[in-house]
Amino acid sequence: MTLASALIAPASLMLICAVAQAASPHRYEVSVDGSLDRLAVRACSGGKAPDALVAESDGARLYLESMRLGERLLEPVGDRVVLGAVREDACVEYQVKLQPAQTRVQTGGPETRRVGRDMLTSIGDWLWRPQASEAGLELSFRLPSGVEVSAPWQRNTGSDGRPVFLVGATPANWAGVVAFGYFTQRDVQVPGAVLHLAVLDAPAQQAQLEKWIENTARNVALLYGRFPVASLQVVVAPIPRGRGPVPWSYVSRGGGPAVHLFINTARPPGEFDRDWSLTHEMSHLFLPYVVARDAWLFEGLPTYLQNVLMARGGATSVEEAWQRMQNGFRRGARTASDLSLVRANERIGHKGIYLRVYWAGAALMLAADLQLRSGTGGRQSLDTALEQLARCCASEERRWNAQEIIARLDEVTGTTVFSDLVRAQFEAEGFPDYEAVLTRAGVKVEGTQVEFDASAPWAAERDALMRPPAIAPR
Repeated sequence: MTLASALIAPASLMLICAVAQAASPHRYEVSVDGSLDRLAVRACSGGKAPDALVAESDGARLYLESMRLGERLLEPVGDRVVLGAVREDACVEYQVKLQPAQTRVQTGGPETRRVGRDMLTSIGDWLWRPQASEAGLELSFRLPSGVEVSAPWQRNTGSDGRPVFLVGATPANWAGVVAFGYFTQRDVQVPGAVLHLAVLDAPAQQAQLEKWIENTARNVALLYGRFPVASLQVVVAPIPRGRGPVPWSYVSRGGGPAVHLFINTARPPGEFDRDWSLTHEMSHLFLPYVVARDAWLFEGLPTYLQNVLMARGGATSVEEAWQRMQNGFRRGARTASDLSLVRANERIGHKGIYLRVYWAGAALMLAADLQLRSGTGGRQSLDTALEQLARCCASEERRWNAQEIIARLDEVTGTTVFSDLVRAQFEAEGFPDYEAVLTRAGVKVEGTQVEFDASAPWAAERDALMRPPAIAPR
């Protein structure tokens, strides 16, 4: 609906408070200006007023045009605005003008940018939320005619038909995105989950992209029969150039799990079906949020699973999956060959070293999967371990470290497979001995030729890796 000029100054986005309810004392109403990049804010609390408001991004201070509490002007210090002692029903008003990023290269995570007529925003650039509040936020949106909103939070519909989002327990400093624009949001049902899909800037192949995303999610669900999270925001942003069909992609957790894809619309649709990027990103969700220093685990697991799950779903052949893994192991072993996994993990930000970290982690996961299957007569595997991990430890309220997760994986499988492999590797200097693992599994890769030895000790376990479960999810 078109905003009244009395509510919205030219080029502004307004956040207006409603009467607070006991169940959710902090309520926000977000009115989006037709420009999609301006805010004029009024936020109220019906319960105990917060002592301060915080934003996830330091950039929020730069986008803030003004903030006041009654007649008193408020000035942020960094990412924090101190309110002081205020009455329970006090309201804060602020105005924001978003500044889209000017860079053409992605920065590695959420950022505010124009995508055609649409606006992709980092939540931390505009949402000032109560500090240290046990209660969640409820955000309702007033949108210009034809404009939709995509957000990672739990979505409901208000009594007036407008979208309402419940902001849960994820920490305020976890990054995420909200998109405003002239796209059509589509909910896609996959086994165990709903994907909330928004394809920005209406590319010509949108229907094919949506089908690719759905098929990929169904392949990911083949690990243990259901998708790893119950609800997932998926935002697709076309870009005019880039290497491959998906030049950039990442997962965020702020407000809830989300996958963001930057796609090259000049690439033919068939390339997307064979591309590993989306399978990789969705596979991150089999783990809780892992601290940045443990990249070998939170990147190694998806690097392994991207090949296994694509083969299980038929996106690649089994032979190609093994070939891709072998090629990846070789690249990882050649990269920074003088560095142990410990040192490579510490220096992952240096050019190219990520290849050693990602593929070393993948080699450890392959070894663990095969050893679990062999040692337990097929009763346990990486599949069963991750399913049980999801049941016990899928917390959205904190980050986990690798040591905690490895200990849990051993606990749920009743083995020491994971900790033994990790300990041995971190005490070693070289790349994991993937060649010995492949030999034991009876996999021989020579160029484009892949041969399987049916008499190898782990031949049965090797075949089981790439085979869909007996009862595939529908």
